[in-house]
Amino acid sequence: MNHMNRRTFLKVLGITSVGGGSLGLTKMAFASNPPASFPENPKYGGQVPEASIDLSNGKVNLNPDISMRNSACLGCYSACGNRVKVDSSSGEIMSVTGNPYNPINAGSKLLYDSPVTDAYLAFGGYKDMGLNHRATLCSRGNATIQSHYDPMRILVPLKRAGKRGEGNWKPITWEQAVNETVEGGKLFAETGEDQVVDGLRQVRDLSTPLDSEQPEFGAKANQFVFIGGRNDGRTPLAVRCNL
Repeated sequence: MNHMNRRTFLKVLGITSVGGGSLGLTKMAFASNPPASFPENPKYGGQVPEASIDLSNGKVNLNPDISMRNSACLGCYSACGNRVKVDSSSGEIMSVTGNPYNPINAGSKLLYDSPVTDAYLAFGGYKDMGLNHRATLCSRGNATIQSHYDPMRILVPLKRAGKRGEGNWKPITWEQAVNETVEGGKLFAETGEDQVVDGLRQVRDLSTPLDSEQPEFGAKANQFVFIGGRNDGRTPLAVRCNL
């Protein structure tokens, strides 16, 4: 068996590297050339602008078919702002960008008393305002439009319509959801279950001790634990019930 010494190994390695690099350069050069044409994407491309800007004087000409709404992003818990582009005729959300008034989105945010037209300039080339005040959103914030139109998005309260673990649910009204949550009762009698579920009215017992032998635990109501992944919508109910 022939043994390769260090010098021979380095020579072979160098020749291999040069050869491989030469072959790769051809593909890299081809990839760097711009394509002759771009494919059409009617779903996401070619959106009409929300406004046009006269770069000579900064005049903003609004597109009456588009509405821009400065709001807050609920993609996570960071309390970023967002700027939603809406089709005025259909109400459809077209895109989501950053809010130039929010310090989390913009490094140099607009003052809150700045006119709304400045928000349009913050995304344009007039006096470099698009560079100084441009607001951005993270990928999760940009994906909120997908969450909004997700076919699996839950828009109404769902109540269990079968045994636990079967995955059977039925939609109910908000009035029924609030009433059953507060009043309790035999909520699953339709599925053949006979147990009585305590509602918030029964749980909020401020006179009965939680444990008569350990009074330091306080009233029975102290056994209630309020946990939510996100409290938007839950907090008003909790405050209403004085939890």
